Amino acid sequence: MKLYDLENVRLQCSDRFTLAIDAFTLAPGERVAIVGRNGSGKTTLLRLLAFLETPSAWDRFTYRDRPYAPGRMNRNGLGFLRQQPYLFRGNVAQNLAYPLKFKGVSRREIASRVEAMLAMIDLAPLADDAARRLSGGEQKRLALGRVLIGEPQLLLLDEPIAHLDGHSRAVIERLLHGNGIPLLVTTHDLHFAHRVADRVLNLTAGRISPSLPENVLSGRRTGGVLTTGAGLEIHLPPETAMQNGNENLMVMLDPRSLVISPEPLTSSMRNCFRGRVCSIREQGGNVWLEIDCGERLTAIVSRASYEELALNLNREVAVSFKANAVEVL
Repeated sequence: MKLYDLENVRLQCSDRFTLAIDAFTLAPGERVAIVGRNGSGKTTLLRLLAFLETPSAWDRFTYRDRPYAPGRMNRNGLGFLRQQPYLFRGNVAQNLAYPLKFKGVSRREIASRVEAMLAMIDLAPLADDAARRLSGGEQKRLALGRVLIGEPQLLLLDEPIAHLDGHSRAVIERLLHGNGIPLLVTTHDLHFAHRVADRVLNLTAGRISPSLPENVLSGRRTGGVLTTGAGLEIHLPPETAMQNGNENLMVMLDPRSLVISPEPLTSSMRNCFRGRVCSIREQGGNVWLEIDCGERLTAIVSRASYEELALNLNREVAVSFKANAVEVL
């Protein structure tokens, strides 16, 4: 059984924007993150999957193997958290108790489960405070706790950590790591996406792609060097290099931190690899280069730099970057 199975699903939002999902599946137990910039369609996609939007057309759209039928989909067990969650009147504890009262849970069990959830979302001291007077981070933690206390079978979360303080982000991430519930989360934070999800997809202009513009690499760290599956040896930031032991790591390189040159540079940059340009595209006034160095790395250069370097397909180049440009996920 697949939780979702979509093929050629279209949602016409305006004359200028269409959500166009060529293919997407979510398996039981799977945790998927959708990353993308504002306006890419992340919220629209979640609303579609929560049956709050009606697609314009589809070849296949099933939920738990049941074909989509407008106005007839059973949302029981589906936990949906909006980016700007709605809180009920009353205090924090009453907000948590609401879904349990709706299900007819006994008072004794409600009290026990509310107490446990208050501790999990770190709001026990505020149990009697008005929910709508909480800070933004506290409100988001409360809203997620209210979703989780109902024991959903699937979580759809829209930007759960956007604009939050560090403590609230940490609490929410801990909740997501520990619940084992299938998850589909949207975010613009690639670090967060890789920490909470098994699979990360990119949404750009309403279309899903399995590839990301950012360079995400994994491998084995030995001291201050990460060796990737393709054998690239990447020097890590000093704070990581000072840690003892060996471990599997995932790192990210900002495409703007990669320096492209015809030949290796004489510089302080500790990472330098020879490669071949295998893809070129122009976007937003810049040129995006994909370079095969054993691992494929994406670099963003200005149009002027691109022309000055006389770059073209299959051109051999050097890719250089500082150890401090490597971000450990």
